[in-house]
Amino acid sequence: MQDRNFDYLLKIYQAQVSNKIEIRKTTASTRINWLKKLKETILQNEQRIKEAIYKDFRKNPIETETTEILASILEINLFIKKLKKWVKPKSVRSSLLFATTSAKLIYEPKGNTLIITPWNYPFQLPIVHLVASVAAGNTVILKLSEFTPQINQILKEIIAEVFDENHVAVVEGAVDETTFLLSLKFDHIHFTGSPAVGKIVMSAAANNLTDVTLELGGKSPVFIDKNINIAEVVRNIIWAKFVNMGQTCIAPDYLLVDKSIEKEFDLAIQAQIKSAFGKKPKYSEDLARIINEKQFERLSGYLAELDHTPAEWIVKGYHDKASLFIHPSVVKNFPLDSKLMQEEIFGPILPVYYYSNLDEALKIVNEKEKPLSLYIFSQDKKYINHILNHTTAGGTTINDAMIHIIHPNLPFGGVNNSGIGQSLGHYGFKSFSHERATLQANYFPMSKFFWYPYTNKTRKMLSWMKKLFT
Repeated sequence: MQDRNFDYLLKIYQAQVSNKIEIRKTTASTRINWLKKLKETILQNEQRIKEAIYKDFRKNPIETETTEILASILEINLFIKKLKKWVKPKSVRSSLLFATTSAKLIYEPKGNTLIITPWNYPFQLPIVHLVASVAAGNTVILKLSEFTPQINQILKEIIAEVFDENHVAVVEGAVDETTFLLSLKFDHIHFTGSPAVGKIVMSAAANNLTDVTLELGGKSPVFIDKNINIAEVVRNIIWAKFVNMGQTCIAPDYLLVDKSIEKEFDLAIQAQIKSAFGKKPKYSEDLARIINEKQFERLSGYLAELDHTPAEWIVKGYHDKASLFIHPSVVKNFPLDSKLMQEEIFGPILPVYYYSNLDEALKIVNEKEKPLSLYIFSQDKKYINHILNHTTAGGTTINDAMIHIIHPNLPFGGVNNSGIGQSLGHYGFKSFSHERATLQANYFPMSKFFWYPYTNKTRKMLSWMKKLFT
């Protein structure tokens, strides 16, 4: 990297640093107008967005419309509606000790921000985090993944139409470009990606004491009780698992199913996958493709590792490297120490573990890193509460999957290995803002009571205060 010329990146960075004070001064109304123009420009380019993402990894246009475009528009609409309320200083209550003061929180822009986004949702993720940072009053360098060049071009055009480069700039490139950007001093870095790269980002940020939001991943488990509508639950899981060809950070990673329904559950999985994608899923227009050969080989390796084990395939089929297609695959009786159960799958492979008692399933989950998401399917409140009380996760959905990410009043984020900080909606606005504590003394400054030299009068005052407040 040392030999490469990154003058163009440095120029963008310096321009934004110089401009961040002016952007900081902008009103909520000005920022809302930017968001309205961004929304209008996205809708004008809707067809181009769908075509570009299809070219990048053959994602169905309906799936793009829902998970990429609609998700982005909903987030923009929320900020347009709520921003004026969110930016207002918030008064906070005072205790008796501070009865003569007034306290409030002021929301300030953090300054110049860096947003690093992945390839799996190459339009939605850049947009929703950009919206939060712009709404908070920051400048933004938006680093896109090198694996989705078609949609990157559309994004660059859309953003250039709405923002000046010294306010928001789109940057492409690979590891070298990202490494260079991370060597610069930002006021906030937002990263979405793997825990391994998240550690690199956090380490680089530490050099400048830059705070970070890390949206990472992990193995999101699904607990399934025996008292369920099996067909309905299986349909929910198949949708959540195979949307975007399983390349979703909050997709169900493995199932933990009550053993008493094993036979019926296996049959339902087979029937519903056939119903969803036909006898030859390779020809289904509804399945996207694996993003590149590296990911294809990784996923193929998980499958190959099981060839000489007791693993049984509930669903298995033909994989095609030429078209980067991996058949939706569901497996049981696999070794718990296989890579399939040690690493985030991020693809269309679904392990199913049938447990004899719930504590057995809980042990499997709690021996792993804390997941980004956790799902529970049950009609039994005791079952649900037992799992909630004996696990932890970034977010949890009960009797559905993945929908918690689009709830307008819930934060999205992980815990420890699956993420640091929260995003989306009001939580996204706050993550790109500095919540500044302010306290105004209106009548009696503290020095009035505790001025030097300390005397017996001071001691009596302290004694009186201790009796009053302790």
